[in-house]
Amino acid sequence: SINENKVAINNLKTTASAGQDKLKPNIIKLIGDEISLPLSHIINLIFEHNKVPDEFKFANITPIYKAGISMDVQNYQPISVLPAFLKLMERLL
Repeated sequence: SINENKVAINNLKTTASAGQDKLKPNIIKLIGDEISLPLSHIINLIFEHNKVPDEFKFANITPIYKAGISMDVQNYQPISVLPAFLKLMERLL
């Protein structure tokens, strides 16, 4: 519902980085009221057709050094930054 979308938008972390879509969550929060209705329609279509757009499936992956020898790939942890709209969709599931 539109109200659930507004709650999910308001619960986005504003400190999160932009994903592959280049949209920062704080921008989405600013326009949350304006995009709630079209977002609700898009998410309902995704659930109805059981098909997630390919654009939602990409993540920016950054290796973060943990400890030990820096030349050993085992000492890095991958961090994935997902598109903000995918995060919203996951919350609404």
